[in-house]
Amino acid sequence: MNKYFIITIVFLTLSVQFIAQNTSSPNDLSKDSKKGQLYITWGYNRAFYNKSDIHFKGEGYDFTLEKARADDMPERFDPEVYFNITSLTIPQFNFRAGYYFSKNTCFSAGWDHMKYRLVTTQLLKINGYIDSEKYPADLGNGYQYSGNFNHEYILYNPGFMDYHHSDGFNYVRFSLEHRVPFWKSKNEKITAALNAAVSAGAMLPWTDWTFFGERNRNKLHIAGYAGSVSLGARLEFFKYYFIQGNAQLGRSIMPDILLEIPKASRASQNITFFEGSWAVGGYIPLVKADKTATKKKLPEQ
Repeated sequence: MNKYFIITIVFLTLSVQFIAQNTSSPNDLSKDSKKGQLYITWGYNRAFYNKSDIHFKGEGYDFTLEKARADDMPERFDPEVYFNITSLTIPQFNFRAGYYFSKNTCFSAGWDHMKYRLVTTQLLKINGYIDSEKYPADLGNGYQYSGNFNHEYILYNPGFMDYHHSDGFNYVRFSLEHRVPFWKSKNEKITAALNAAVSAGAMLPWTDWTFFGERNRNKLHIAGYAGSVSLGARLEFFKYYFIQGNAQLGRSIMPDILLEIPKASRASQNITFFEGSWAVGGYIPLVKADKTATKKKLPEQ
């Protein structure tokens, strides 16, 4: 499904080239600068994840689920949620702010609030052990859920476990971005630009974990770190407003995921993710642009 987001970005980029028949000259684009401006964006995302191994370790268990499949958890569209200031953070949102310290290059920081949940019913290989005296072996579906395991198959289902970062597969990232304007309308009121970034930051999942019917809703916690690259397209209006589509590919390394509080139970997991996002934003000039007065030459006497 990742390909649909790539197609969306490519389509947005190509379509703005045909908005008007007349384009500006290269000189106009070379003068396009955002130096001294702050930008702010708010939007929403969909995320996709590769299969990953998850290691669970705590009192009475030490095992790994291999190549587990997961989906995101998008909020169903409801104007009362998406357009209500008190509930804007319920869906999978993106917030970002950046400052252009040079012509079209900026530092930015923001919060990507993705969500992650293992597919609720799937066959998985398990390796390790689960204490048979503490946890039931038979859940009535023909698979053994406690004892020693050596890469055997079990049926992952809610009776066994429900593992998700539903209050956020949160990626707090810092980025170096570069903006490349490539089209401007004849009246210079609309500009199209590509926006590329490299990012690194912390992973703060808020993990909800149910194990053999016992739910553990954990707290926000720094579980590891991540890095990513992204490419997007902006359609800017009247110099100060824009809409943006963005595609991001990243890798998270999380060796310290909370499972049970106050017990020292942890999970570890590395996830490759693809995020497609859409946002609205605006530029705020913080430094006045230099204005050089042009004096008319008097005719020679």
